[in-house]
Amino acid sequence: MGKNNQQRRAAKRRRRAASISAGRGEPNRPADDGRSADAGEREAEGDAREATARLLVAGADAAFGDNVDEAALDQVVQSIVVRSASEPAHLAARLATDWLLQLTSLLWENGWQPMDLAHIVRRHHGARGSSLIVAVIGQQVIRAGLADRAPAEWTAQLESLGAGTAARSTAGPPVTSDWLITAWLAARGIPIWDGWRDVLTLIGQLQNLRRLTPLGPPPSAWTRAASSAGRADVPRAASGAHRGRPVDHDPRMLSRIRALLSKAEATTFVEEAEAFTAKAQDLMTRYAIDEALLEDSAGDAEVIARRIHIDNPYAQAKVQLLSTVGAINRVRVVWDDHHGMASVVGMAVDLQLVEMLFTSLLVQATRALTEAGNAQPAQPGYRSGRLNRSPSFRRAFLLAYATRVGERLAEADRRAGEEASSSHGAELVPVLARRSEAVDSAFDRLFPETREIRAKR
Repeated sequence: MGKNNQQRRAAKRRRRAASISAGRGEPNRPADDGRSADAGEREAEGDAREATARLLVAGADAAFGDNVDEAALDQVVQSIVVRSASEPAHLAARLATDWLLQLTSLLWENGWQPMDLAHIVRRHHGARGSSLIVAVIGQQVIRAGLADRAPAEWTAQLESLGAGTAARSTAGPPVTSDWLITAWLAARGIPIWDGWRDVLTLIGQLQNLRRLTPLGPPPSAWTRAASSAGRADVPRAASGAHRGRPVDHDPRMLSRIRALLSKAEATTFVEEAEAFTAKAQDLMTRYAIDEALLEDSAGDAEVIARRIHIDNPYAQAKVQLLSTVGAINRVRVVWDDHHGMASVVGMAVDLQLVEMLFTSLLVQATRALTEAGNAQPAQPGYRSGRLNRSPSFRRAFLLAYATRVGERLAEADRRAGEEASSSHGAELVPVLARRSEAVDSAFDRLFPETREIRAKR
């Protein structure tokens, strides 16, 4: 690294340490109780805060990013543990907690949502890292008072993570601002050395996250909840993204579709699974068309956007499956390989059906892949299963599976669409055209610069 780069990095670390030491990341610092310390004590406390803040900055840089340094990280952790015996009680935990909450609040404004953070941390860390980010999210929601004004989509994500109940039941912030880290360490029984490595790694990761395309207004634009149903009166985003979850308009039809997909997942016969899935697609197409006509007559059609998180291995092959299902069901898909997220844009009913079908097909594809991996090879002289367990075989298998299933689904969609057209007459064509145009328009506003990718074989 050149001398100028080193100087710039050092200056950046000093600025971050000064910000942390000054308490800019402490939204709820305790008020002065009137008992002023003398100048010497205040100066000593300020020196301790600054030194600890510098340690945290150095540790975060060494734990995650371009300058990972295990030896430097160990030194920082050792210094934090040693200093904890002499510095003001829980100073490092207090500063680290405030920094984590500050970073999380900034990420909300930069397009991130709760499930996005949980996904990206899980992608790089183990169970402890995942439990820490959930604790951070829950505490940030409490600190910022977001629980009573969050939109329905956010509320559902918090509940899914297990962070929503605590946010609603807590009347205010904890008494001390070190509560998050000390409580997390105690609850998990994590040794202090390992715990601080996890904390510094999470800080390093959060401060390196890129901005995401906002799918709705950030928390700073939310207003108080407007109804007892828990929805927030959120201004519509310029992108056209919807603030809540799609409503199950016809639970009976959705139950029939889910039942067919469950049968497809349960059977061990490929042809039978494909038949059940094709029948589910037939019902999905008919249901989506009926809903389209109802929404058009009521003027209630709305484009929404959501992110679907896709884990390794073979993420691109799985995205190909999602893209195939989306195209058949009038949903646009864009893949963010860096973060392992696919953004899907479409009408509410179509997104609901695509997520349901994609989840089921992943289960079916995984089972089929496992069976193929255990099959006897056709060529003599090879050990059983050796060829068809290689990464290249598995990736190619999933891509071929997406193509084959896509053909079956497209045929089922075509037949159902033709029958619906004959039933509804000429009114159906302009309705579907308007919906398609609305989806394309919203997609282009959200993602003006995209390129087609080829899945790696």
